[in-house]
Amino acid sequence: MPRISVTPEALTALAGALAGVADELVWCAERAGTDAWAFGPGDSAAALAGILGDVEHQRLLLGRSCGSLAAAVRAAGSAYAEVEAGVADLAVGGDGGGSAW
Repeated sequence: MPRISVTPEALTALAGALAGVADELVWCAERAGTDAWAFGPGDSAAALAGILGDVEHQRLLLGRSCGSLAAAVRAAGSAYAEVEAGVADLAVGGDGGGSAW
């Protein structure tokens, strides 16, 4: 059976990576709106704007989701570190560090 090892540092790194992906998605979505001008006026520009609008809307939604996930992972990392410290304190005969233990 595979064993999974998690550390607060790994969760912090994951949260940072997710936040980076979220920022990149938002940047791409915002930039694409300014690129449609290259086709000039006409039907192709309107068609491209419609397609890009749909794609960029999905990028923005994905970016927001990645940002929310990054915040949740960051909070989980903090909670994990607190629990780990409390368990370690209990293992050496402490009172759990004064937390909700």
